Amino acid sequence: MQWRPLLAACIVLPFAARAQHTPDAAKTLFETTSPEVFVTVTEHPTGAEIVEVTPKAADYPRGLLEAQAEGMAAELGQRPRGLQLALVDVDGSGKPEMRFLRATFAVDGLIERNPLRLRLTPIVRGLARPGGPRQAKVLSVIFQGEAPDERTIRRFEASTVRVEGLFHGDPKAIEYRIQVKDARAEGISIPDRMPEPARPQTTERSDLPRRRLWVLVGSIVLAGLGVGALVYSAVLRKHPRER
Repeated sequence: MQWRPLLAACIVLPFAARAQHTPDAAKTLFETTSPEVFVTVTEHPTGAEIVEVTPKAADYPRGLLEAQAEGMAAELGQRPRGLQLALVDVDGSGKPEMRFLRATFAVDGLIERNPLRLRLTPIVRGLARPGGPRQAKVLSVIFQGEAPDERTIRRFEASTVRVEGLFHGDPKAIEYRIQVKDARAEGISIPDRMPEPARPQTTERSDLPRRRLWVLVGSIVLAGLGVGALVYSAVLRKHPRER
């Protein structure tokens, strides 16, 4: 896969920026954090999503990863289809230090169309379940082959999580860095899309000129009728009808 060299680099290279500098609130999560678990989501031609979960730790417990994959699918009301756990060579070098445990399975509903919805909540809830010292605090989630629209989530922060997005053109993908601040899964909720901007309430104001126009027209009509009546009355006085 095209993303495997990047994944290998992220796993192997130390995060020097974090070691050398004090994290700055103005910096992004991509600058100040190093992922502990990498997730890639790819839509299959059948419509299902193929999910790969790769922890950074070489000794990550197999049982915990299996439970987290099942938990992710359970958040979608499903069982993980074709779940496989295996050691994979992330960069194709064949070196033992480049082999990491990976869970691969299929689910439905992480990507929705028309409009595009990327569901991060089931992923984070499934992976943030308490696991002792192995509990994931920082996640990298990549939706391969996806391009954002005007309401795709760019940034989101709540008391439980902080989310930032990065959009790639070649290869096309949407990458999220997610920091879990509170691992209680029931409290984690990330919107699938940015809310639609509120439309200004201008109905009453827009009607006001129209109402004023009708009042003015009515006044003119009434005034015209009044003038006509006065003229008619004057004519009668000048030329009284013969009895």
